[in-house]
Amino acid sequence: MTRTISLTAVLLISLLSLEAFAQETGPRPKRARVPEDYQAGTLKELAAKATGAESIGNKEETMVIDPDLSPTRVRATYAGLTARIPDAKAELVRQWALRYAGAPETYKRYEVDVAFKEDGIDYWLTFSKKTLDSFWKADVLNKPVDLFLIKMGAIKQGDKWTPVLLVESFQEAK
Repeated sequence: MTRTISLTAVLLISLLSLEAFAQETGPRPKRARVPEDYQAGTLKELAAKATGAESIGNKEETMVIDPDLSPTRVRATYAGLTARIPDAKAELVRQWALRYAGAPETYKRYEVDVAFKEDGIDYWLTFSKKTLDSFWKADVLNKPVDLFLIKMGAIKQGDKWTPVLLVESFQEAK
């Protein structure tokens, strides 16, 4: 009997110790996303789900911030247009970074919108200057490219929602 109680006590202490050891203690260091982290998708699909159920809107209902980045790999072709990002997009990126980013200053670099075509439809995607400089230097301007992007939410333009998609990297389509 005493032996059974002792054995039970040792097992219980061992299990509790194992459970405590297995639990994470504090935040883990973030790692950069790799191509395998991105799910294959389309710009059309991302635009269709521009406002997710978990999203947070603002009082004026002009933006929706989405905590789910949905890292996605899409194939599109440069449409030959660039522009400075609209103020509403810049504000959404800033608000997202304040709420969810470990290093909000990283997202200040996303300043340029670049138009890409997918199935004949233009989509404006936001680039950092560094990624855009690499894009200009690559031999991909008239070729399909795989874009690795994240979705931060959507802004309202007129009466429709436009997704805010940041391009983190790209590669020539294979």
